[in-house]
Amino acid sequence: MNTNKQPALFISHGSPMLAMEDSETSRFLKQLGQRLEQPKAIIVFSAHLDIPNDIVITAGERPSLIYDFYGFPEPLYQLEYPAPGNPDLATKVAELLSSAGVYATLDTQLGWDHGVWMPLLLMFPHADIPVVQVSINSRLGAELNYKLGQLLAPLRDEGVLLLGSGGISHNLREVFNATPDQGSRNKVDSFTSWVNEKLLSGNIDSLLNYLKEAPHVFYNHPTQEHFIPLFNAMGSSNLSEVTRLHNAVQYEVLAMDAYQFS
Repeated sequence: MNTNKQPALFISHGSPMLAMEDSETSRFLKQLGQRLEQPKAIIVFSAHLDIPNDIVITAGERPSLIYDFYGFPEPLYQLEYPAPGNPDLATKVAELLSSAGVYATLDTQLGWDHGVWMPLLLMFPHADIPVVQVSINSRLGAELNYKLGQLLAPLRDEGVLLLGSGGISHNLREVFNATPDQGSRNKVDSFTSWVNEKLLSGNIDSLLNYLKEAPHVFYNHPTQEHFIPLFNAMGSSNLSEVTRLHNAVQYEVLAMDAYQFS
């Protein structure tokens, strides 16, 4: 047994204010980082790097941060996360993908969006673990992104943590709706309960077909980019051991569930 093997995780990152506010989820992420065996490196699939064509991989020595949000308090734009990149790991990721016919490009100039640095700031605040970001492709759907996770699964045996960063539900339109849907919480709970049941029972087929099978799917995800990183994380596991680590809801519509795939 390889004691250095890392899990795969799916984290719901919610609002950018998660990085500054004391909340149930921010406390959970801080505690999670303390519980995990420190990885040698981290690969992040973020909802905010959704590329329609080739897979893009950050390959810089020290990627900058992208503050890809608007209208928030100024201190949020002053946060820093000076973790190193890992060009060698980025190259290895590209080779693993390319060997299976998935064309990938290395980008030495691309920075990390808030789906990367925001949860890592809470989980690993010392910023001393190398990080590589890999793009998702929501247009190609669940199955392709699940395959990406499968292709990168061997890296877990080498001490690399695979992290999907998105949201179990993510309906920002409803957050700012002047006349809120009175059934909102029930729709969120119904969807997240369905996801939890399918994950814990290992029903990969239903999860990959979630657009047709899951209840209230388009209410919870008017667009799919925040759900897709779940499949990147899933793909690196056979779902034989899945744990829901966290369960919370913000603003009645943003479910903040987190899962570990061991």
